[in-house]
Amino acid sequence: MKKKKLEDLIAKFISKSINQDELEELSIWVEKEANIEIFKRYIEINYALEYNLLTFDGDKAIQGFLDRINSSKKEGKARKIFYLTPLKVAAALALLVAATYFIYLSYDNISEPVQITVTDSKVLPGTDKAVLTLENGEYVALEKGKEYSTVGRTSNGEKLLYDEGAQSGSNVQFNYLTIPKGGQFYVQLSDGSQVWLNADSKLKYPVRFPKGQPREVELLYGEAYFDVSPSYDNSGDSFRVKNQGQTIEVLGTEFNIKSYQEDSSYYTTLVEGSIAIGNGLVNKLLSEGQQAMMTRRSEQIEVREVDVDYEIAWKNGLFMFRQETLESMLGTLSRWYDVKVVFENQEMRQERFSGVLRRSQNIEYLLDILQKTGDVEFVINDKQITVK
Repeated sequence: MKKKKLEDLIAKFISKSINQDELEELSIWVEKEANIEIFKRYIEINYALEYNLLTFDGDKAIQGFLDRINSSKKEGKARKIFYLTPLKVAAALALLVAATYFIYLSYDNISEPVQITVTDSKVLPGTDKAVLTLENGEYVALEKGKEYSTVGRTSNGEKLLYDEGAQSGSNVQFNYLTIPKGGQFYVQLSDGSQVWLNADSKLKYPVRFPKGQPREVELLYGEAYFDVSPSYDNSGDSFRVKNQGQTIEVLGTEFNIKSYQEDSSYYTTLVEGSIAIGNGLVNKLLSEGQQAMMTRRSEQIEVREVDVDYEIAWKNGLFMFRQETLESMLGTLSRWYDVKVVFENQEMRQERFSGVLRRSQNIEYLLDILQKTGDVEFVINDKQITVK
């Protein structure tokens, strides 16, 4: 089946505007085992957009769609089902085409494979892992399947939890949590605040927050999502995050900071509540859905409205790219998959792509999707991706 015809049928199916004859045609195509994965990819993209990047069970969803097809087929061809106006059909089709443009742009026949050149691939998706630096300077490797416990803190290999008894004495002691490339980790601080750390990130924080003082942590570099325990649960003590010369004052809220060493700008995105952000010269107050951007070379802080789901997609297990340069996109992928990227074709650095992809997929799958546009070619050799 040709790409345009398939898009029309799936768009009508998703929008509940498909008639019985069209449903029969689609079901015959889906019955072929080789086409089920293709159909599933379309449905996954639609779910990701429609349900704001919430957890998605692809296998369960595809079975639900197949059950609906089989059920409708048994009812016969006499009646038309799920009819909507042509305007609504067009709107649904436009949404689907926008979502799948990135994935299937160059297909004439959608079953045609496009292969990535792989000479020796040892590239796997990232996983839960981190290095904990204790107050005495000792290093502890945290990873899946490995439990760790000491006074006031425990880890099951996926999470690190602190409690109020984590520190004895009056001196403030600090721990560091370092996330390598190819890793991610979750930590619950002693005040109950939660922090999700992305690959290639490092957080400094007290083992226990002293009472009567601002609760202060520092994101030394990388990306972190904070869900802060409110001040009224902590004797009125506020919460501060220091990062690259800026200080974020919090009362109780959720926000994301992106501040990688190689990036020229830092981004703080407010998901819920309110925060004040300053760099010693300029102070800004953020409302929900706003993002503060500060560059290394400028003392100014720019505030703008953003799509929050896009900014925190990583926390929900997704890559979400919107008209992003290939250089920036591969930079993001390189941190998660712990690979080096080399551009032999320098012109491709600024080419822009869009798409919604799952972080659990292997790198070959993701690059194959990019290569299907027909504009770029990749070669994977060991831990290096070369752009041809």
